[in-house]
Amino acid sequence: MTGTGADEAIDEVPCATAAPGSPAWWAARQGSEEPVKPPPVTPARIVAGALELIDREGLAALSMRNLAAELRTGTTTLYRNVAGKDEVLVLVADAVMGEARFRRPVAGPGWRAALEEFAHALLAALSAHPNVVPLLATAIPVGPNSLRVRELALRVLREHGFDRTLAVDVYTALLQQVFASALQQSTNDCRATGLGAAKNPALRDFYRSLPTERFPHLVDLADPLTSRTGTEEFAFGLGCLLDGVETRLRTLPAPDSAQALGRPDGVETPGDRVDVPRTRR
Repeated sequence: MTGTGADEAIDEVPCATAAPGSPAWWAARQGSEEPVKPPPVTPARIVAGALELIDREGLAALSMRNLAAELRTGTTTLYRNVAGKDEVLVLVADAVMGEARFRRPVAGPGWRAALEEFAHALLAALSAHPNVVPLLATAIPVGPNSLRVRELALRVLREHGFDRTLAVDVYTALLQQVFASALQQSTNDCRATGLGAAKNPALRDFYRSLPTERFPHLVDLADPLTSRTGTEEFAFGLGCLLDGVETRLRTLPAPDSAQALGRPDGVETPGDRVDVPRTRR
């Protein structure tokens, strides 16, 4: 005998007839929960997502469409927060500069130790994102994190008695050293060369294979040319730069004291520390 329409309606909604909290009631509700929604799209989340995408797949992979897919949203939502890809790239570059961590360099034992700390901390931040480094080489970064980094380095020099001209010259040379090393490390990254762990041995063997009558020194120095790590090369270059600064200081008149600049050495002021936490999605 065919059931009535009312009977069929009841059969189609077993949850309505099962006692709330019973196994049948819970079984009927399985799959009915709403899917978890992604967090709201904000400028900070856009920058974090873009950085993850660039770290993973490279600069060429960044497009507004790919970024929208990364964040599980639509391009229209992205454009409500940023003007476009170029703006995202500028924000990503400044976010990387903000990852540098400095341990109170002004209160250190001297200007040299402070600059060494500064240079190594900045290089570590850049080396963590090799795909982003070329962005910083195309234009002078002037975002808020970049300005804090620049202000801190100049403060170290001025408060350790460097005159205005020498402070700027040393800062510029130091920053060029850091960015050049980061850029070289990014272009020599094993992932980019496709040589993997065999990169240095392969390069060494190539140098050894060159005709000695044309490249005698490359052949002779094949081992030392390919045996040093990027960290070792950077430390050597930084040491040479700071040695040169010390030599220059010995030829100049006695520098002004930190007190003469209006602030005692080691007193913490805003900008002492560039410690911006990394944005996470």
